[in-house]
Amino acid sequence: MLPFHWFTQTVALGLGIAFSPINIALVALLLLGRQPLRRCATFLGGWVLANAGALSAVVLVGSRFSWAMHLGSRGQVLMDLIGAGALVGLGLFQLTPAVAMGEEGWAMQLMGQLPELDALPLLALGAGCALVSPENLVFYVKEGGMLLANHSDLRGDLEVGSVFVTMTTSLLLLPPLAWMVSGGRLRQPLSSLNDWLVHRAEWLVGVFALLLGLYLGWQGIEGLHQMVELVG
Repeated sequence: MLPFHWFTQTVALGLGIAFSPINIALVALLLLGRQPLRRCATFLGGWVLANAGALSAVVLVGSRFSWAMHLGSRGQVLMDLIGAGALVGLGLFQLTPAVAMGEEGWAMQLMGQLPELDALPLLALGAGCALVSPENLVFYVKEGGMLLANHSDLRGDLEVGSVFVTMTTSLLLLPPLAWMVSGGRLRQPLSSLNDWLVHRAEWLVGVFALLLGLYLGWQGIEGLHQMVELVG
């Protein structure tokens, strides 16, 4: 079993991917069209497959390199510090007004195409939305590195990977779950939520990325101190 702090890290990294206002808004918008639950399930199916596939690819590729077998020391510290720098940079970039306006325009164009998409394009869209965010790559690499450093068996990797993928989907499941609980009577609240997520919530992604970046930076510095103590 993974140590508890590694389990909490898996949860945090998964939530880092799930915490995407644009993608939550896309799921909410699908509920306002035809066959709402089926189309949501198709989009989320692509999202799950992409997250699981990306994590698997990181583990499979990483296990072929010698440095990946020592991620608990120098490689782990390097990964933490690089990931922290990338997340802090992306967080600051997300907070700039020009970026927010560009993402809002992209989101509105994408949402305009949603009613015309069939099952296969929706599946591909769900997968693409998971893989197109550069910050998600940091989360995949960090989670894959943790699995490699733990040297767990296949069952352990599958268990932790399942937790990670579940967390990446958790926040996107909130709109369809609320829809089912309410019996489909959430059209107006979902429309309001969709508008808020597209126009006003993008800065939350930047703040969240900054917090995770600071957390990884603290882990990297702590690991660096441990390396210095071992050398000394």
